[in-house]
This record gives sequence, structure tokens and C-alpha cells, in this order.
Amino acid sequence: MNKKPLIIICGPTASGKSELAVRLAKDIGEIISADSMQVYKFMDIGTAKPDKELLNSVKHYLIDVITPDKDFSAYEFITRAEKIIKTLYQQKKTPFIVGGTGLYIRALVYGLSDAPGRDPKIREKLKNIAKEKGLGFLYQRLKKIDTIYADKISPNDPIRIIRALEVYEKTGIPFSKFCEKHIKNPRYDALWIGINLERKKLYERINRRTEMMFEKGFIDETKKLLEMGYSEDIIKKRGIGYDDVIDYIQGKITLETAIKNVQKKTRHYAKRQLTWFRKEKNIKWFQPDQIDKIKELINNWITTINFN
Repeated sequence: MNKKPLIIICGPTASGKSELAVRLAKDIGEIISADSMQVYKFMDIGTAKPDKELLNSVKHYLIDVITPDKDFSAYEFITRAEKIIKTLYQQKKTPFIVGGTGLYIRALVYGLSDAPGRDPKIREKLKNIAKEKGLGFLYQRLKKIDTIYADKISPNDPIRIIRALEVYEKTGIPFSKFCEKHIKNPRYDALWIGINLERKKLYERINRRTEMMFEKGFIDETKKLLEMGYSEDIIKKRGIGYDDVIDYIQGKITLETAIKNVQKKTRHYAKRQLTWFRKEKNIKWFQPDQIDKIKELINNWITTINFN
């Protein structure tokens, strides 16, 4: 049985994936965003969504699909993405999976792990601990029992922290062990294209993009979210830097400190993304300006596509 085709454009934040993907997909496909933050409505600047021109150049999916008060999981991503992929196949279009959330991409290609399902009681208990003692307390607990998985995720990611602790409490087995045992037979014929820059250049881009986010209205966007009635806790966990902007709004830190904090957190996030993607051996890495080489690779690969 022939596996269905996918083109994956992945890599660290600010590496130029969105712009490149639009140029690559323009004539042959459409883009499914694999970004765990850009799914949220009203959070455009803080999650670095592609601008309107890019979004209008090629049809994008899974951007602005839910409100910030709703959780979005890898399961939800797979469920929605597979429906879109099926429709694109029927239209003889190539799906481009574009983003930096490695967990979503890997789950789509390889399927979800066989870890046990949700346990409402354990989950509620962990959420209450997070409210009383802070998410950092739970993250440190996870570091002690499962350093491997803790190092892969953000310390500000309540969904994955709670999920990993939930699985451990239910089974006594670190969540990373379930990931290791997970089947490595891909469900799709995926062409993995990684986009990256020399680290100094990447960090320079991150720093400049952060400054531009503040220039474009990151602070006003955060104020509007608060005025809409979303709690500080919800806003803070939906994207990097919202916590620092809230601290600035409340007079706890200066604007300069807020910008530097966001730059630092984003650089750390990019480093974690690279650590995750470098474990995927099928990725062919390119600089963002190597578009001719990438197009050649895609053109050679695309002759093998079977939509049936």
C-alpha cells in the first residue's frame, strides 16, 4: 500500500519558514500550520503569525481556529490536519506541513504514542497544584522524574507538563519511555525539509523580530486580551513573552527589560526546537536562501507522488 505524500517545512522560530513555504507551495499545494501558538485567535503579534500578505498568497489552515481559553492538543491537531489532508488529496494538491512544533509534526507522521488516556482526577489534582504553587513547581517535579522529556518542552507549557506527570502518576513510567517505544514506521511518505541559520544570525533575527513585535503593538494586543476578559494565566501560557508584557503593563519591569526577557526566552525556545528536530534523521537541512536547491529537491520528489 502506497503511503500518501506530505512536504514538511520545519525548523526553529524566526528562521524564515513561513515566507519560504509560501514560495514553495504557491503552485502545487496549500499550507497546514504546525504551530501550537498560532492556533489562537486575537494573538497575532505575540505568536508571530504570518502577515496578511503571506496568508492571502497561499491558503493556510489551523491558524486562528480557537479562542485563548480553549486548550489545543496534539490529538486535536492530528484530527483536524488529517481531514484537511484528505481534502487536499482529493483536489490533487500537496499538503505542506509548516511550523516549529515538533510534537505536532511527529505525531502526525508517526501517530500518537500508546501512553494511557486522560485521568480527570489526576489531571484536576495537578491543575490545583499549579494554581497553588505555580507551574514552575510542577516543571521541577517533572525534571526529577523525567529529565529527558522535561528538557524537550517549555517550562511554561502546562498542557505537556501536566500530561507527562499524569502518565507517570498513572503508570510509574516516565512519559519519555512511551515516546521511545513509539512505533517508528511513518504513516506518510514525508519529505522533511529543515530550515536553519548559523546560530549568531538566527539569534540576531530573533532579537530584531522581538523588537519589531513591540513596535507593531505587542503591548496593545496584550491589553486588548485582558480587556476581553481573558485571565493573565491563560494569556501567559499561550505564547512566549506575554508574561513579560503583562509585567510591564503592571509596572513590575521596564520596557527594556521586557524586550530583553522575550528575546532571551525566544532564543532558548529556538534551541529546544533544534534539539527536537535534530533527532529526526530524515530532515534535509537548508539555509532559507537556498530556495533553488529546495525546489529542485521537491521537483525530483514530487514525480513519485501518488494521490490515489
